[in-house]
Formats: sequence, structure tokens, C-alpha cells
Amino acid sequence: MSSRTSIVVRAVEPSDVDAIMRIDEKLTAQTRKDYWRTRLDIAALRPPWMSSVAEMDGRLVGFLFGWVAESEFGMPGPTAWIDMIGVDPAYRGRGVGQALVERFVSGGQELRAIRKVATLIDLGQADVREFFTRLGFHHGPMIHMEKSAEA
Repeated sequence: MSSRTSIVVRAVEPSDVDAIMRIDEKLTAQTRKDYWRTRLDIAALRPPWMSSVAEMDGRLVGFLFGWVAESEFGMPGPTAWIDMIGVDPAYRGRGVGQALVERFVSGGQELRAIRKVATLIDLGQADVREFFTRLGFHHGPMIHMEKSAEA
């Protein structure tokens, strides 16, 4: 894929907040300024490879936020978790998401000896499901469970 070579993946910086919010607004139809400011504050405390952005054509076009946990949910060994990934709709299908995931996985393997990468997805979002399937993800042995905490 020739467009692949023009993708630059780097650690997220505080000045990226506005561009990340613009992409998030396109994807969620919500404006979440406080959420993203807090999110970037948290990212600043974690190793740089855990929170990345992708640039193409001189602009920020995608982001990935994750972390690594040891034995979380009973999974043996270090597991890298992709918490959130987003790609500007105008740049989908050009390898941006894949480049972000590859940087996350390689950082996790090199620096934390991860054995596995996990994420949670909404099964109703077929495009997200197909994206992760194309990257080799499959249904794991666990299921998501939840309960309303409202009275």
C-alpha cells in the first residue's frame, strides 16, 4: 500500500488535544473537551508508546490510547489493552489504524514483553469489528458483563 509510507505515528502531545477532539466529534457526534483534557493528562503519565497519534498530509488523522496490565481479569502475563482508537473518516482505509496498532503492539513487546493484545468493541459497529478482525483479533474466552448502577 503506497499511502502507508506517508503515515507518521508519534507519541501524543498536549497540543494534539484540539485535533483529537475534532476527530472524536466526527466519530461520536459529541463534544467532550473535559474528557479529552483529562485523557491527555493521563496519557502524559504513561510511557509514550501507549498513547499515539498518526499524521498524514501534514495533519493529525488518528489516535490510539492504551495501557498494559499484568494478570488483569485473570489473564496470565502482561496484556496490552487498546482502550480507544479513532481515525478521521476521510482517512479510513489507508492504513492509519493499522499503523497505530502496530506501533502500540511493537512498543508493548519491546518494553513490556506483552503476550497478548485485547480490546472491547461494540458488536453493533460492524466496521470496528471488521477492522480488528483484519488485524488478526478474534473473540476471546471472556464476555463483557454490566449492570446499571442507577436507582
